[in-house]
Amino acid sequence: MYRTGNLALFTVGSLAAAVCSSQAQAQEQGFVQDSSLTLNTRQWYSHEVGHKDTFFKLQTPDGVRKLRDRTAWLQGIRLDFVSGFTQGPVKFGLDLSTFSAVALERSREAAAGGSNRLLVNQDGDVVDDWSKLGIAALKFKVADTLLKVGRQQVRTPMMSYTDTRTLPSSFNGVTLESRDIEGLTIKSGYFDKGSPRTGAGSQDLTPTYGSPLVTSDFNAYAGADYLSSAGWRSSAYVSRFDDIWDRQYLGLGKKTNWGPVNVDVQLDAYNTRSSGREIGGKIDQQAYGLSITPQWRNHSLKIGLQKIKGDEYFDYPFESNAISLPNIMMSFFNGPNEHSIGAFYSNDLVAYGLPGLKTTLWYIKGMGIDGSHYDGGPNGIYNSVLKQQGESHYEVGVNASYTVQSGTFRNISLITSYSSHRASDYQLEGNEDELRLIVNVPIKVF
Repeated sequence: MYRTGNLALFTVGSLAAAVCSSQAQAQEQGFVQDSSLTLNTRQWYSHEVGHKDTFFKLQTPDGVRKLRDRTAWLQGIRLDFVSGFTQGPVKFGLDLSTFSAVALERSREAAAGGSNRLLVNQDGDVVDDWSKLGIAALKFKVADTLLKVGRQQVRTPMMSYTDTRTLPSSFNGVTLESRDIEGLTIKSGYFDKGSPRTGAGSQDLTPTYGSPLVTSDFNAYAGADYLSSAGWRSSAYVSRFDDIWDRQYLGLGKKTNWGPVNVDVQLDAYNTRSSGREIGGKIDQQAYGLSITPQWRNHSLKIGLQKIKGDEYFDYPFESNAISLPNIMMSFFNGPNEHSIGAFYSNDLVAYGLPGLKTTLWYIKGMGIDGSHYDGGPNGIYNSVLKQQGESHYEVGVNASYTVQSGTFRNISLITSYSSHRASDYQLEGNEDELRLIVNVPIKVF
């Protein structure tokens, strides 16, 4: 699954990111003239410590050895080529990115069996390095409508790449995005393979919290985002994870001024039901989120309320992190019937003469996790929740980031975070602390 190999010819997928406005189109110069080549390097370090009954497991000749610590330290290298477009009524372009990772910490004991942070082989030995085509997509443009075919990255409530490790994930498919109507962005996509954050090549699409043996032929979606002249944001999407579930999403938000305070309010709702051959079992679930974020000068405080209604996890295709809800940090607070409340305080220190330095502190509490009534039928893939009855957990953390604003080292960023998660006996993530250190160095070649 993780070997560098066939880049299984690009299949149909989801809607890509930004298409130029008509004013930008008038400024387009051509395929070569508007092309860019950027080298991005990322040093990624993580140190995890288990507490209470949380251990990491290392396979040894004498059996499984339990360890309290696990370390991942890698150097990521990403070379991105983004072309301009040819001239004519149907314009043509190309996106290509090569991804490479080198393990800097290669100790079997430090890796402790591996994780989605560090790649190990079947014997538990660290894979020294690996490479792949992370993005390889043809793009076609007519007016303000963009079609992409190939391996690519998208962000929607139904399918979304994640960039929280040394290198990001991507997906094989086709996407379509149209901005021909002012304020309205129409998106659709179809994907049948994923390329994981940690590893080369492609793999079948699977649920994240269910059995990896359950695979779907595709995940397809269609929807739209609308920004009104009055400032209202709205989104509506439908998707099908073939033979597993059908899903609908609605989002609504607005930013208003209360005197010197700006307040942003966002509502999110998902409805998910099993469909087709129900190879993941019976699913009937709703998920809701409400966030209220007042901002005063350089200070903001987001309060997030989140509710899962259903006897299984709120799930999403593996490596997609497609969950537009407020309480999403190290834990996603997406257990069966879970309700959670989160507080996130952010500060932009430019107000204190430190441009580029930002901090965030958060606390999230999840309660009422109960999967004891789960009945997925003979194909049910969430039977592990049957032990969860009245489970709870919380997470506390701090993040600081600094981006160089000018000079030779402009746009180099340093990010550090520390998070601590504590849980009752049968909550999924257990008891763990994690320190992360990340250094991003972008170099524009042309």
